[in-house]
This record gives sequence, structure tokens and C-alpha cells, in this order.
Amino acid sequence: MPSGMGGFFPGMLGDLLRLLKTDSPLQWDLALQLAQTVASDGETDANVDPVDRMRLEELLGVAELHVADVTGMTTAPGGRPLTVVATGRAEWARRSLEGWRSVLEQIAAALAPPSSAQTGKAVADPGGGDDAELAAFLGQWTSAVAPAMIAMQVGSVVGHLAQRALGQYELPLPRRSDSELLVIPANAKAFAGDWSLPADDLSLWLCVHDVATHAVLTRPHVRVRLEALLVEQARGFRPDPKALEERLGEAASGGAADFSDLTRLLGDPAAFGELEDTPELRRVRAELSALSSAVAGYAEWVTDTVASRSIAARGAIREATRRRRVERGEEERVAESLFGLHLDQEAVDRGEAFIRGVVERGGDTELSKLWVVEANLPTPAEVDAPGLWIERVNLPRLSPPE
Repeated sequence: MPSGMGGFFPGMLGDLLRLLKTDSPLQWDLALQLAQTVASDGETDANVDPVDRMRLEELLGVAELHVADVTGMTTAPGGRPLTVVATGRAEWARRSLEGWRSVLEQIAAALAPPSSAQTGKAVADPGGGDDAELAAFLGQWTSAVAPAMIAMQVGSVVGHLAQRALGQYELPLPRRSDSELLVIPANAKAFAGDWSLPADDLSLWLCVHDVATHAVLTRPHVRVRLEALLVEQARGFRPDPKALEERLGEAASGGAADFSDLTRLLGDPAAFGELEDTPELRRVRAELSALSSAVAGYAEWVTDTVASRSIAARGAIREATRRRRVERGEEERVAESLFGLHLDQEAVDRGEAFIRGVVERGGDTELSKLWVVEANLPTPAEVDAPGLWIERVNLPRLSPPE
């Protein structure tokens, strides 16, 4: 501990450094524990009623038939049938983290600040006195415990998502398992009650929406492209030890800082850096926005198409889900910010307008080409001009030179 850093709060940071230091880009156990604690608000998940589980299984089968009919896509990649997993909030958080583990670890590795040994630069001027010692210590601390900081963010975000999640795809992120869909019956019942919606109609709507999203995200080229964009964006994040130092000083200024103060601080994505603003990163953000909007808009269009045929409360459910998206809380916005996804109602409307534009101009025949190969994924300009996308995907393919 630097000699000029006396006091409880700096001492606590030193203790945490020794406790949390790891060679992994993400403190996985910490993320899991925090996510489940936040999700359940400290309570044990109640058992899901077997009747609810069986009804969801029935509705999933109906949803698969409808989605296959509308999209012409398989809903069971690899030939394994889809199963619905009805869970409590803490279990949803655990399964979600496990399902996203691969991409989360890639993002964490991209976010982690380089150590002084990696950069080959001194973290502070040895002759700078106490201020230099403090800067040096905080630079070391930031690099050493970045995995814990990122884990706190991830765990907090996923835990808060679980408190309101209705299905599996609150965020359109690929998951490791391609044969199961998560549902939180307690959340769905609360939402149906708040809006006076028929429970079965809402459950079918949610199943159709998630089956449609699942059918897209389990396509290997879509998964690979989406994950690559998420990681590329994370590489544009630049930690700022000075900003962290200022935030830590604010937290300690009252003289009563404790571990809860620290966890709240580190749960804020802005606490230790920001995204660069470069032409390359703007390109990545635009492509990520276009792809995520197209996926969300496609799922919305499929769901509405199925609902127009088979869900009596279609109008009421569509309005309720739109309002839910418009009025989403700070936790959802933080989740989107952490992953680089911004799926407000405007983004979903943008994607749905693209899908409807393709259908109006070329019908189901043209739309069926959207998810076939990576080259057919829409560019940012094409999402706003579906006619351009139709023209491009129908251009003759050039053979590679011999």
C-alpha cells in the first residue's frame, strides 16, 4: 500500500485487490452469485406450478407450427426438439449467464484494460509524491480487478433483467443451448394482470416471439456475425483510471464508504471508461444496430402475422408490449449499453419497417432469402431502404477468379 494512502477506503481496496485478483477476464462465480441475488431479491425461487409448465409445453408446440409456416425455417436446429424451461427469476439469471458465457468472456477480455507490464509504460512518476503513488496504485488496482468489476456489471445487469424478463430473448443474444427456451411464468402472469390480458393469449404470443428469434439466432452465420460485432465494439472501450480515481474519491469523501458503496460504483458502466469515437467504431456500431434491429423487427413481424390468425387479444398484447418497451427501466437501458445493443421501440420499428418493406416489394419469396447466408444480412443503409437490399441479393454472384 503506498505510504500516502492511509485510511479505511484505500486499505479496503488493497484487501479487495488480493481477494479478487485472477488470471481470467471475468470473475465468473462473482457474476453468478450477484445475478442470482439481484434476480431473486434475496428470496428463494418458488417452484413453478406443473400445470403452468405443461400448458407452456402445449403452446410451444403450437408456436413452432405457426412460425415454421410463416417463415419456412426450421425451429429445431440439429434435429433436436425445442423444449420450454419454466423457471424462477434466479434460475433464469443463472441459465442466461451460462448460455451467454462464451460471448461474455470474449467481451470481458476485450474490455479488460492493459496492465503496465503489457503496455511497457510506467503507471506513474515515481518522483511525484503521494499523488503519483495514488495514481500508480489505482492503475494497478484497475487492471488487476477489472475481471471483478466487469463481473459486477454483468451480474447486476442480468439479475435486473430477470426481475422483468418474460421470455428468453429480452436481448437478442445467441445462447449456447439451441434446444431450449426459458420462460418466467411469475413475470408473465404479473404482466398479464397489469394489462388485463388473457394469460393463454399472452403465453402464445411470447412463445411465438421467442421461437422466431431463436430460429434466426441459431443460424451459425448469424450467431458468428453478431458475436463478432459485439466483441469488436467492446475492443473500442478505453478504461480511464483518472475517471475511476475521481469516482472513488467521491465515494470515500463522506468518510463512511463500505463494500456496498463499491459495488454500486462498479456496477455503473461509465465508472471506469468510455467507448472511443472513431470511424471504425462508428461502422461497427452501425452494423450492430442494423443487424439487431433486423432480428428484432423480424421476430415482431412474425409474431404479429401469427397473432393476426390465431390470437384474439392481438391488439391489446401488441400495445402492451410496445408500451413495456417504451417505458423500460434504467436496468434495461444499462443492459443494452453493456452489450452495445440499443433496442428501444424506435429500433424495433426500424427493423419491422424493413421486413414489411421487403414483403411489400417482393413477398415471402424475397423475405425467405434474408437469413440464408451471411452475405444476405442487411447493411445499415439497406435496413432503411429495403428496395436496395432486394436489388443487391438478386444480383448474380460473381465467380472467384481462377
